[in-house]
Amino acid sequence: MEWIKGNLKVRDKTPEEKLCIAKIQIMMEDAFGLCPSVSGVPSIEMKKNMVQRAKDWFESEDCKWFCDMAGTEYDHVLKLYQNLQYRFNTGIINLDQVKFGIRHLDLKL
Repeated sequence: MEWIKGNLKVRDKTPEEKLCIAKIQIMMEDAFGLCPSVSGVPSIEMKKNMVQRAKDWFESEDCKWFCDMAGTEYDHVLKLYQNLQYRFNTGIINLDQVKFGIRHLDLKL
């Protein structure tokens, strides 16, 4: 189904696109150390490894594939991630705002 958002026609996402967007969201959460996908209490070393793997994922072919399957451009997702990272690292936004942005990522794609 299509609907109008401003001057743009926007179509609903398919279940496959929603699943791929969820993967991108999880990797963003992991890259910021939010790690909701880990059960129990991870060690500091485990958390560091998970964060680094998630950060590296954004430079991988897997990320490009998931972006394509999500119906968006890799460059757009990478820019959103880098903007969040910059704003968090410079103190413009806090971790709760990062989490809010990631949870609403589907509205930007």
